[in-house]
Amino acid sequence: MNDLTLLREAGPEAPPFTPAARSAARAALLDEIAGPAPRRSRRPGRRVVLRLGAAVVAAAAAWTGAVLVAAPDGPGAPADSVTLVDFAMPTFPLTPDPVPDGLRPAFDGDGTGASIAAYDDATGAHGFTLYVSEDEPEGIGDEGAPGFDLEASTEVSVDGREADLVRYSREWCTGDQATGCGHRSFTRLQWERADDQWVVVLAHGRYRAPERVLAIAESLVDRPQPAVLDIGLAPAGWSVQAFKMGRVLSLVNDSYEQQTLTVHLPLPEDVVPPDQLLDQLMGPVGPVVPVTVHGRPAQLVLCDAGYLGQRIWYLQAQFEDGTTFTLQVPDAFTQEQVVQFAEQVTHNP
Repeated sequence: MNDLTLLREAGPEAPPFTPAARSAARAALLDEIAGPAPRRSRRPGRRVVLRLGAAVVAAAAAWTGAVLVAAPDGPGAPADSVTLVDFAMPTFPLTPDPVPDGLRPAFDGDGTGASIAAYDDATGAHGFTLYVSEDEPEGIGDEGAPGFDLEASTEVSVDGREADLVRYSREWCTGDQATGCGHRSFTRLQWERADDQWVVVLAHGRYRAPERVLAIAESLVDRPQPAVLDIGLAPAGWSVQAFKMGRVLSLVNDSYEQQTLTVHLPLPEDVVPPDQLLDQLMGPVGPVVPVTVHGRPAQLVLCDAGYLGQRIWYLQAQFEDGTTFTLQVPDAFTQEQVVQFAEQVTHNP
């Protein structure tokens, strides 16, 4: 089930979903989902600004197996002010050299660094994903997937190290696929590239040929790559919670884990016209405040988070190339700090 289908079918009592609600839904669940998928896929969810209805939240939680909102456990209180400091995003440790033409990476990870780099062409039909971990992965990871069919398994070598090469197929859905799922074939290569560095290459489409997968593996060099979605500032005492797909980045208050901020790049069809923003948001408690970010007009709204009595700022802004991004940050930020933070958000697709 793709995200739009889930949002449409779950919770018949819920109100109709606005583009802003769909956008926040995608951002939130990407932020909450724990653990890698074979490739990047968009999934719906909930973030505090736009309340989507209990039925939808329950359906999303059941679908992902994740707890979307945790109750506070133990001492602590949300910050009522922040100090912005210089901040460096975690990196992905490896780079294919050269990078195949027409492919650009998007990274998934947390505060310890990026663990997944997905390289896809513009259609999403061809590409490969790199996984890096300290521990040896157990199994293929897709054995229980619908339609799983193991085609072949063999031992090979990568730069003189033993490796396992597996070819299989399974049902596969993309996040915005309106026609449902199809069958996709994969080639998976796994080996211990260095001590305590296990690497998996999972390839599909025209990159699935075993010789091409081996060439990708042998091309990897120790060259850290920065995240696609980056920030130059962060509140002191906050750390990266997760980043996914080059579209979502969340930070968490280390002293109060229920206080977070999110940077999100909505899909073009989910961008809300500025003159409709106040009507699309659920829980606004103030007017649209016009501000300027990256030299372009931006819109700032104070909202009721609908969670633990918190309020947040919702900012819709654009990069210099016109790409829209949104921020959801606690009202511990001043208006000036929201703009200061947004000025340091960058996107390098």
